Amino acid sequence: MIHAAPKYVADFSLALINRTGAYHVCRDLVQGLPEYFVRTRYWRLELVREPQGLMRKVLGRLMLMELMGRQGAVGKAGSQPTVFMDPLYVLGRALAPSDIVLCHDVGPLSHSWLFEPRTVDAYTRAYDLIARVGPGMVFVSEASRQAFIRLFGTAFRFMHVIPLYVRDGVDEGEALRPVGVPDRFLLTVAATEVRKNFARSLEAYRESGLAERGVGYVICGPRANAEAEVATLAARTPGVVKLGFVSDVELRWLYQSAAGFVLPSLLEGFGVPALEAGRRGLVPLVSADGALAEAAGPGGLTVDAVDVAALAEGMVRLVDMPDDERARRIALLRDHARVHTRAIYLKRWADVLDGEAVPARERERKYG
Repeated sequence: MIHAAPKYVADFSLALINRTGAYHVCRDLVQGLPEYFVRTRYWRLELVREPQGLMRKVLGRLMLMELMGRQGAVGKAGSQPTVFMDPLYVLGRALAPSDIVLCHDVGPLSHSWLFEPRTVDAYTRAYDLIARVGPGMVFVSEASRQAFIRLFGTAFRFMHVIPLYVRDGVDEGEALRPVGVPDRFLLTVAATEVRKNFARSLEAYRESGLAERGVGYVICGPRANAEAEVATLAARTPGVVKLGFVSDVELRWLYQSAAGFVLPSLLEGFGVPALEAGRRGLVPLVSADGALAEAAGPGGLTVDAVDVAALAEGMVRLVDMPDDERARRIALLRDHARVHTRAIYLKRWADVLDGEAVPARERERKYG
């Protein structure tokens, strides 16, 4: 296919304050499809290279001060449409119907109690602006799209879903056992955020009786807004090993050696950890009726995220699962993961940017 001349500006302001999975997939979009973008914007600056170090931190702080305090969009729309990598950043420019907004989730509105009040206020203003203008919308999951529709309806230029993916090569290479990890264990990989539901997971593990059977529960991931609570609960719960952030070689060993993966999150935009667990051969236990169940696919186990007894039962089921059921589920999980790759992600985005996005009913046929 011969592409038209580049016509989009990539608003990658997200890179100034975010180093989560959202940052990595948006960076892949900007770097993987350079033929579609005439330039990349970071808040007020259009730069050839992404800001790093102290410059990034200073710009990020100034940007947040402006966005969190603003009562409406300022400036005027540019001559070329913009792809906004997150809804928040539409507050920094005049939004136009020809623009595209990538929506990871609507958590600040649908689960406002999980966020700071100023974050809720800023996203409320951003989404109100989006609803008034009606630009093209791209969602990372069908669950996020449906949550958005419940709040704002369907009066938008388009509303496409482009699922996320697992990084290539994550399950290949050296593996190193972290210190203090038992031979048998369940695994959670997630930042210690309130929305990850660690308090209930730890209570469920305690009630499951798995510690008495010699099955541990390993938690790893960067610190976040529930770090103090999670650290305290983990220290009080026999059998729990809290590792914090781990290296890729340690993470590889954990995935290779765990008896199952546990993440009954209260909110996810997509749920890459569940997809990654399945690709690496771990059956995930995840929240029902949401993005995590969508990411895991038919091979995962689902549970009511606020039902501690059901969580405990699910943990036991992960450990005691018969070999034939485990093999069947892992085959389903890996088949599901095969259509969630970086190459397919970029192809779907190219279709959107070319104006040739594939209707939902045709996606499976086209992308495998």
